[in-house]
Amino acid sequence: MTERFKKVMVMGAGGMGALFGAILAEGGFDVVLVDNDREHVDAIRKDGLRISGLGGERYHRIIAEYEASAVTEADLVLFQCKGTASTDAAQAMAHLAGTDAIFISFQNGLGNEDILAAHFGAENVFGGLTSMAGARLGPGHIQDFDRVPSYIGEWSGGLTDRASRIAAAFTAAGLETNASTDIRTEIWKKLLGNITMSAVSGITNLTSTEILQIDALRRICFTALDEAISIAHSQGVMLEKSAVVRGLEMMTIPGGTGDNKSSLCLDVLAKRQSEVEFIYGKPLELAEEAGLVVPTLRTLYGLVKGIETHYVKD
Repeated sequence: MTERFKKVMVMGAGGMGALFGAILAEGGFDVVLVDNDREHVDAIRKDGLRISGLGGERYHRIIAEYEASAVTEADLVLFQCKGTASTDAAQAMAHLAGTDAIFISFQNGLGNEDILAAHFGAENVFGGLTSMAGARLGPGHIQDFDRVPSYIGEWSGGLTDRASRIAAAFTAAGLETNASTDIRTEIWKKLLGNITMSAVSGITNLTSTEILQIDALRRICFTALDEAISIAHSQGVMLEKSAVVRGLEMMTIPGGTGDNKSSLCLDVLAKRQSEVEFIYGKPLELAEEAGLVVPTLRTLYGLVKGIETHYVKD
């Protein structure tokens, strides 16, 4: 770790945010978790963060706050809240604008980095992605599923010394991270995996491993993938299907990430608004602009929106 990047604020302490925060704190970073779920924060303050799964049952003492305003200094801010909360979260930390803090989005879908860039300047924003899986099991309690590499990169593009140093510091702390020269393409690569599996998981209440064992669902997923690749190509992101499938295979291995339901599925189960607009809505807007016919993606999007009408009010 370099002293320049010692103080880390994690905005959104759900399964993934709390897991990243715990790993970095154990590796020597000064970490503060921020979450507006008071029951969750109170539990972390009282007993520590309880972590189950990979590495065994354990508790980790870590600072947790209800409000972003309680954090007056941060070198790095990891955005791990839902995309639906990105604008509100950015506004809540307006006091950190102009402080040389770097804002890294590890969120799902398209559009989050642009929201951060509008508030803090593109030069202070990194894109990030991970295929790691974490889930919140209850107040102050998360599940740790596995370890796979994560990626970060300058939202403006190119490989910089600061990106390499942050990635190296994260890796040394136990969160294996690579600095990318083209983080936008990397984000699209993960997005294609999410588009393939997320809505199907949310509609069926199945894990990705379970989905791929059912031929009818597997066909739907790979048709969705073909349509999503056509959208990526329309944006100049020339990913090969074989490369995406390899990543998908890594994400769906039984005994690890594959045993986790998609975050969209967990949102549906909890009857809260999902990130369907970021995972499907934004790409569908791009498909419309490019004149592409993507009926499977439109069907999956529509079905999730229909489910949400039972508990999400405008």
